[in-house]
Amino acid sequence: MKSSVNTKLIASAPANPEEGSDSGRLYSVPALEKSLDVLEFLAVQERPITLTGISQSLGRSPSELFRILSVLQRRGWISRLQDDSYQLSARLFELAHGFPPSKKLVDVALPIMRSLANDLRQSCHLSIANEGEQLVILAIESPGPAGVFVRAGTRFPLATTASGRVIIALSPDLQVPQKVRAPTPEGAERQVPRDLDQRLELIRQRGCEEIAGEWLDAVVDICWPIFDVRGEVVAVLAVPFLAASHPNPTMDITRKKIRAAAAEISKSLGAGDYQTWLDRAKGREL
Repeated sequence: MKSSVNTKLIASAPANPEEGSDSGRLYSVPALEKSLDVLEFLAVQERPITLTGISQSLGRSPSELFRILSVLQRRGWISRLQDDSYQLSARLFELAHGFPPSKKLVDVALPIMRSLANDLRQSCHLSIANEGEQLVILAIESPGPAGVFVRAGTRFPLATTASGRVIIALSPDLQVPQKVRAPTPEGAERQVPRDLDQRLELIRQRGCEEIAGEWLDAVVDICWPIFDVRGEVVAVLAVPFLAASHPNPTMDITRKKIRAAAAEISKSLGAGDYQTWLDRAKGREL
């Protein structure tokens, strides 16, 4: 989600607000453009950054950005720390989760995923497709002494992760843009596998993804799709299974529990019979 400062086509506003609504012209609102530039820039920073740093990165003067930052801070979109550096607040994330589709999905999945994490003593997370990327919207940390945790709010290019490939493989109508926003720092180093087509085909054959050592040698990523009432893949439930020192269920039991949790979430969303939708998804052509 890197910021870009582009030259906009400025058109005079029509005398009648309804005129020109379908003209395709672009209108410029400088203060709004600057505010969005700041929010998008802060969203991809690994650590808080000062006014000077923001100014240099965006090519804006400190004086014009100071007013923008002051308003964003007052409205709760950003936070100003004691060293006068700025960081994004949780407001954007909270608003996204308040949006009805995501909120219902999170509300339904939360208790089921907590139970799954306790049973497996592993972390788990839930992802959706968002603007051509994978977005983690819910994450439950392992209750055991060790685990692999992916924080909510993290973005990855879809094809670079096990969860993302499940979304692509089982969602034939999904449009993945060639150019998307920059991923969050956690996803920046992910690369699209060279055998992507073969992996997508394998997911279509078995209805899920299971791959060992893709990101960490000791981890097996196990991912199952979540369906809605129309049989569309609305999310993916993933467990980065870590064979740690504490007792773990067998891999066979682990697979069954993850699938059962995905089916339970789907059923709670009104999907009906999970296997029916899974079979239909597997039979679709990419």
